[in-house]
Amino acid sequence: MNGRVAGLRNWAVSLAATAVSAYALDACAAAAGVSLVASGLLGSLDQPWATAFLVVTYGAWGLGLRTNMRANGLLLAATGISTNALSKAAYDVTRRRTSNPRAPRLAAAVGYIGTEVALEVPYYAAAFGAAAVTDAITSTDAIVFLGGANLGAALYVFGLARLTSVFLRRRRRYASFDTDWAPAEYPTGYYHTAEPRVTTGDRSSATPCNARDSATPPTTTPSPGRT
Repeated sequence: MNGRVAGLRNWAVSLAATAVSAYALDACAAAAGVSLVASGLLGSLDQPWATAFLVVTYGAWGLGLRTNMRANGLLLAATGISTNALSKAAYDVTRRRTSNPRAPRLAAAVGYIGTEVALEVPYYAAAFGAAAVTDAITSTDAIVFLGGANLGAALYVFGLARLTSVFLRRRRRYASFDTDWAPAEYPTGYYHTAEPRVTTGDRSSATPCNARDSATPPTTTPSPGRT
């Protein structure tokens, strides 16, 4: 497969993975946020405590982003594929323009974090917009929703990073098998091990059975009447 076809294939896979990942992330985050508000567990919190809870959830989300960012960088370096299209674009452009091996991974990380931060805007708009439109949703409910969404997003990105790591480990294992195993050399190595060699000294000391038989003089049996 030539480089152009491989590049198009990697972009097609990356775009599809980005769409699926974004949809799954939004579903997990929204479901977690709505569930936490509906449960009423944090409904009695004052706004300062709700804000403190939101800050803690951002810490969990940040740890998840850091883990998945590293996994995404390894995936890009190994396959040229990413679950974040902007991250892949930054990686490819930087790799073509510089010979520094760390620069493409840094660019990919910036693209990944930038995308995730930008995706926060619709959540804030939806949460506080709903609080402004209806009295049934308070500003505390909006903050709790955002905190729950952060926890759901954190769980999702941790899971995605785990799946990426498993994929890369299996890929390396299969790649090493295909590279290291030489089928043509297997019978030679097997018979070389199974059949011990006979050294020159052993061959000279060994005497074949027919040679020993020919070297033994025949035995003469005397006739009965001969003295």
